[in-house]
Amino acid sequence: MKVVYGHTDSIFVQIDSIERAKEVIKEIEMEVREHFPNILDLPTHPISLEFEKYYSALGVGTTKNRNAGTIVWKDGKNLDKPEFTMTGFVAKRVSATPLEKEVQTKILKMWVEGNSFTEINSYLHSIYKAILDNNVDFRKLIKRSRINESRFMVRCDSCNRKYSLKDLTKMRVCGENEGRDGTHKCGEPVSKFKTLENKRPSISSGVVGVISAWQNNQNMTFDDSYLYMKVNTKETYINPLTKQERIADYVAGNLEKEFEKYKPDTLHYAEQVVKKAKPIYLAMGWDLLAIKTGKKTKKPNRLVVNKYEYRRKIQSKFSTNERIYISMEYGKCRRPFKTYFEDY
Repeated sequence: MKVVYGHTDSIFVQIDSIERAKEVIKEIEMEVREHFPNILDLPTHPISLEFEKYYSALGVGTTKNRNAGTIVWKDGKNLDKPEFTMTGFVAKRVSATPLEKEVQTKILKMWVEGNSFTEINSYLHSIYKAILDNNVDFRKLIKRSRINESRFMVRCDSCNRKYSLKDLTKMRVCGENEGRDGTHKCGEPVSKFKTLENKRPSISSGVVGVISAWQNNQNMTFDDSYLYMKVNTKETYINPLTKQERIADYVAGNLEKEFEKYKPDTLHYAEQVVKKAKPIYLAMGWDLLAIKTGKKTKKPNRLVVNKYEYRRKIQSKFSTNERIYISMEYGKCRRPFKTYFEDY
């Protein structure tokens, strides 16, 4: 039995059947309890091993807590329908674009189902090319984010007075327009303001879009969230902290129809396809450049090949029906459980 991955309180192993898994769990639990006796005489032993899930196929990424697979047995019973699940991937995030979720979910399913490099790469190349040709619905490229105080509020490090980025457009020093009571005069340059977490403010991505919307449309307001998209445009905005004029490469709005007049930054979104496929390509030692070209390069990246050479040697020992992709992270499985499992 081979340990393939472990994280926190879970461990993944390759095993022949559900029945064998049940037997092994009981045997290992008994052995572990012998090594770690209940010296406190608790009502129940503090160490308990539970057989939680059985995957017919499992793919493990190159970073911890990142995996995807098809579950056929869970919580003590066989599932009527196999359940696809993933952990640690962008597709699970609310902030991801519809296209990111669609593409990553699709290739993860193809991966764990055993589709070949050619099949997966062909799909990704077609999406990559469609985006570059601007043949993708712009609504699939829009992200949603919240108006978070930590991103839109700053404070003066001298007097601790708080300001919204919206209020700093015409202010150069703290108290320039005086406080509400007409007496506040600090004089600290706004360029030295910090976030509420005492960090250097960062104005990027969606924040750029919101600030640009505030400055270019006096009637623009946002409630608790906003939509934004990276675009190719000549519109500019004034950085409220540095007072420098910048290209507004992001636009923000409340409704999808507000984005119809803009041309998406197709190169940026095409590169996102490569980025979302990267965990799988690195795990398999595949050539990322092939997504852009549609074919393998003659001289693949030796760094990637060398780094994952050990993985491919292990995979060659697995049967096609028990396709499991080993993570280089598996060596970090917590002992003593890794040792116990490998003894069986």
